[in-house]
Amino acid sequence: MNRMLFSAPVLLALSACAAAPSEPEYIVPAGAELASQLFGYSQAVRVGDWVQVSGQVGIDPKTHAFPVDFTEQVKLAFSNLDAVLKASGASLGDVIEITTYQLDMEHLQGVVDVRNEVFGEHRPAWTALGVNALALPSVQFEVSALAYAPKK
Repeated sequence: MNRMLFSAPVLLALSACAAAPSEPEYIVPAGAELASQLFGYSQAVRVGDWVQVSGQVGIDPKTHAFPVDFTEQVKLAFSNLDAVLKASGASLGDVIEITTYQLDMEHLQGVVDVRNEVFGEHRPAWTALGVNALALPSVQFEVSALAYAPKK
C-alpha cells in the first residue's frame, strides 16, 4: 500500500485552501445612509470574524450637526463607533485596535478620558495621530476600529 505523508505546514496550507473565503458584508446602519451615499463608502465591512469600521466622527445622528465642543465630538464619535459595531454584530468589547485622528493634540488627555470611559478595563491597541485636516471643516476628531467578533 502506498501512503503519502504530509508535514504539518503542508496540512495547514491544504486546509487553508479548502476553507471557503467569506464574502464581505458591507454595513451601513440606519441613520448613516447620507454619509455613505455622499462619499461612497460603507461604515463597516465584515469579512468572516473580522469587522473593519470606517472613521467615525462626532456628528449627531439625529440632527446631522457637529458640536463645537471638542469633547462632545469625541463622545459622539465613540457613540457612533458603538452603533456601527452593533449593526455589524460586534461590540466595543470585540475591538482589538483603534486609530484616532485629531486636529489639536493639546486635547489628547480629553480623548484618553473618553476612551477610558467608553472601553472601561478593555484596552485595545491604539494609535493617536495629530492631523492638519479631516474630511469636513467642522470635524475635529475621528476614530476607526478593527474588531474580532466571531459570528454566534
